[in-house]
This record gives sequence, C-alpha cells and structure tokens, in this order.
Amino acid sequence: MTLVIKNLLQDWAALKDNPKAALCSVIQWKGSVPRKDYPMMLVLDDGSILGTIGGGSMELKVTQSALAILQKNAVELFDFDMTGDDVDAEIGLCGGSLKVLVEPFTQALQKFYQDMLGLADDNQNLMVKLEFNRDTPLQVDRQFLDGKKSINESDKHLQARLQNIFENQRTGFFEHKDTCYLVWQTFTPPTIHLFGAGHVGQATAELAHFNDLDVIVYDDRAELMTPERFPCARQVKIGFPLIREDVFIIPENDFVLIASREHKHDRELLSKLLQTPPRYIGLVSSARKWQLLSQSLLEAGVPEETLAQVHAPVGIDIQAQTVSEIAVSIISEIIKTYRKPQ
Repeated sequence: MTLVIKNLLQDWAALKDNPKAALCSVIQWKGSVPRKDYPMMLVLDDGSILGTIGGGSMELKVTQSALAILQKNAVELFDFDMTGDDVDAEIGLCGGSLKVLVEPFTQALQKFYQDMLGLADDNQNLMVKLEFNRDTPLQVDRQFLDGKKSINESDKHLQARLQNIFENQRTGFFEHKDTCYLVWQTFTPPTIHLFGAGHVGQATAELAHFNDLDVIVYDDRAELMTPERFPCARQVKIGFPLIREDVFIIPENDFVLIASREHKHDRELLSKLLQTPPRYIGLVSSARKWQLLSQSLLEAGVPEETLAQVHAPVGIDIQAQTVSEIAVSIISEIIKTYRKPQ
C-alpha cells in the first residue's frame, strides 16, 4: 500500500497546473475481483487516470462516477457487482463484488499520505484507520495507529477488535454499529510467485491468502488455472516454461516457490532466478532431488554460495506428510523469513 501511495503522489506532483482529482480506493472486496490488494487510483478532471484499480468496465464506471463527484465536491461509496452472467451486458463477469471510496484529492488528504510515508519509514508496524458511516454527506476520518496505546475507543468491543487487528498486522474491512472501518498496514508484505498449480501450489496459495500475502501463480495447464482453484490469487499466468522476462521482473523483496511438475522446469527456473535472486527461493523437492539439481547447477557455473540461498527441501521441518501440512511448513518458513529484520 505504501508503494502505491508513493507512486501516486510522485505522479501527481509531476503534473502541471495541479488539476482537480478524485482518489478512488478499494476498501472491501468479496469473491473473484480484478485486484485484491486494496488498490488506489487518481481520476483527473479530464478523465485520465493515474494508477489502476483493476481495469475493465468496473474501472470505467468508477472513473465516470469520480468525474461526477468532482463536480459536486462530495465523498461517495461506490458498490460494484461483478456477479452477472450475461456476456453482452456491461456488468463484470468476474464473480465478485467490491466497494470503492471516491473522494476529492484535497491538500489535506495529500498531506495525510505524505505524513504517512514519513512515519512508515520509522515504524514498520504503522497502520492507518479509515472510519465513516453511510450518512449524507459522507465523511471519512483517518487516523494513524502507531501502537496499541493509540487505539482509544469508548466501545470495549470495538477497542478489542482494533487492537487485535493491530497486533496481527492484517489489513481488513469491517462494520460495527452502522460505522465502516478499514484498517490497513502501511508495510507491504511480499508477493509469492508460485510456479506450479498442482496440489501443493493450490494449498500454499490458499494459506498465503489466509495470511494476507499476495500470490501470482504460473503454470501452462489451463485446466488448473481457474478461479475455482485459485479464487484469491492476484494473478494467474498461463504459460510454462515461463517467458524469460517474467523471471527478471520479480522484485528483489518478493518470494518465489517452485513447485513445478517436471525437474527440467525446476532447473530452468533456478538457473534464471539465481542470476538476480529475490529475497526467498523455495523448491519443493526431496533431499536427493536437490542434491542432483544443485550439482547440475554447480557444473553449469552457479557459485556454491548462490545455491546456498535456495531453501530446499522447502519449508520448516514439522514432519509434514499431507499436502496441507506441507503448505503450513512452507508458509511458516516464508513468514519467518519476511518478518526477520533485513
């Protein structure tokens, strides 16, 4: 989230004449939607946009609503339903729904997020609370949560819920007594790039989502790359062995799990990924398979210290036997790695 806001502010600052703009923020989503990372975008008064909340007819309708809101200088909550089944209709067909908060991008709002960027540099646990009800005109209150002591609510149940969210650092939307709350972490957890859509890949993706981690899945088996198997993945990319460019655009702080169906795919992926290693590379394998693969890569010129970065066999040793237990061991190792200070 911090990176999204930083990019929006930089792009906005680069514009001439400071045109009017509306900030569009996805605050809640259910089911299958284009993006599941609470995205934001700016809609300028000429209809152009900075950033994206997922594209398609949904983004077009939000843009149109934002232009109307700019004329009224109001704040509105936009509900978008994508559960239609008519391919000729303008409604989305993804199967989910979302809520988008649209509000003028005022100087006060810009300053709030500029301040947030500065505070987030010094406090990785910083969270932002958005609070509003559905009264007209709709008003949004924002607050920085920099510790449990900063949460001071007269309602004990609300107090406990907000403190629990802060302690677990989990972005989420909820309603309490006709008031809506979105609490999100300014620290952006890594994305897991999952190569392989088999049983382990599917279970790991589900558990990653449960822990608020984004997942991108890669596989060439179109029959496995379906919304039913991966309802919570941010993207699915059909194609394997993957295009070379895909390997090199993986951010250095992201995580990679290789769970492909063939050893040759494992070797090809490792040989490319280890040229510019991300923060974490895990390989689903036996000890013998890793011995053979690593020897092959050593003979191909990959340094021994580079190979030592690969987590293979992947996962924390919990004596896992079932697919779900293997997924638990993998996600546990990933969480242990990204929570460790760099």
